[in-house]
Amino acid sequence: MTTFHARNLKGISRAVIAVVILVVIIAAVAGYLVVTQQRAPVAVPTTPAQKFKIAIVSDIGGRGDLSFNDMAFKGGDDAKRDFGVGVVELVSKTEQDYIPNLRTAAQDPDVKLIVGVGFLLTESLVTVALEFPNKFFAGIDTSAQEVVKEKYKDKYPLPNLLDIRFEEHKGSALVGALACLAAAAYNYPYVGMVLGIEIPVLWKFEAGYKWGCNWALEWYKSKFGRDPPGIGATPVKSRVLWTYTGTFSDVIKGYTASKPMYEKGAIAVYNVAGPLGLGINQAVEEIAKARNLTRGPPFWIGVDANQDWINPGFVIASMMKRVDKGVYIATKLVLENKFTDVVKRNNGVLVLGIGTKIDGELAEGISVSTLQDLDEFIQMGINAERLTGKKVLPAPPEEIKAKVKAMRDAIPSWVWEGVKELEDKIRRGEVSVPLPLTPDDIKKIRDMYG
Repeated sequence: MTTFHARNLKGISRAVIAVVILVVIIAAVAGYLVVTQQRAPVAVPTTPAQKFKIAIVSDIGGRGDLSFNDMAFKGGDDAKRDFGVGVVELVSKTEQDYIPNLRTAAQDPDVKLIVGVGFLLTESLVTVALEFPNKFFAGIDTSAQEVVKEKYKDKYPLPNLLDIRFEEHKGSALVGALACLAAAAYNYPYVGMVLGIEIPVLWKFEAGYKWGCNWALEWYKSKFGRDPPGIGATPVKSRVLWTYTGTFSDVIKGYTASKPMYEKGAIAVYNVAGPLGLGINQAVEEIAKARNLTRGPPFWIGVDANQDWINPGFVIASMMKRVDKGVYIATKLVLENKFTDVVKRNNGVLVLGIGTKIDGELAEGISVSTLQDLDEFIQMGINAERLTGKKVLPAPPEEIKAKVKAMRDAIPSWVWEGVKELEDKIRRGEVSVPLPLTPDDIKKIRDMYG
């Protein structure tokens, strides 16, 4: 593991503070705004809306993280828009809030589905799901059914409990390939990765990113018949600079972790720590200002949501983990009376990834951001500006999209070709991205790739 010691940071720039404030504005109005958008109707069972609610219990922090929690709440907003359900939001300020929040939701007679957001809610979900067998529970990134299997074997799989997981390792492989091919294109020696708390789900990001980098450089050699410039000369175990910060909330640590990576020669840093991406962005802003740059390199890579709009031209792409679709699909399963059947058929675990389907219907949960994705997230900012009269977007929408497009167009086409080829191979099952599930698994990855 590569460890960095950065100089003390006295403050985050006004630009980053502004982004944080604007994110809060966006988050506060998102639930209202989403119902104003005109969408095609979605056919669902005729359940009176006022008698059907879903509750979303957030991990620590709630709305405003620009990624994980915000995507979960977006899923609730989308379910409200399409299905007419009510949405109850309970924000956890500490881990001690998990069980009380879950119980509060379950005690509401109109709440039929309770969604716990985040791995740390695993044990709490099991406890409350056992207490309320007539309510449905879904956990995002949880391992609740494994706890049931270990502690309550006769109840496994618990019929009212569904773990929803994602193929983060595959999405991370794609952005790992993108980062390392960009490093070759621009003759940079390293790529970087800043992670949050070291929990098993983050091993998937770590492993996929490192593996994708290695795959991409082998692809380059095969395509061009020579070693990649820049990063190709860096020893395999040193190519990816990475660190766990131990937090999903301290934005400053995103800065202090990433700045030395850029100074050492990383072309891009992958944000795997939610709001710490704002700190990574701060590091990029400083470099861009010092060099008078209008677009990268250097770049950073967004996570969970499409974060390309935050600093257009400097976010090369985002690894989109569609937590919103997890919430949405769980709601749809309850409305269609398919929830317990899906639990039974899948031993209580639903995995959303690249090319995944439910009953023949495409249910993908992992992708790399596109210009089309960008429209959806920019629109939220536009609506927030109209409602509040405050400046939200860093630039007019067309300018944001133009900057992102110009950045992507400036990157050699063979970089995107390599990423697309890897995606196609993953989709067809022609390559297997490593999936670490145990400490021994991730140790093997680190022994191989550093």
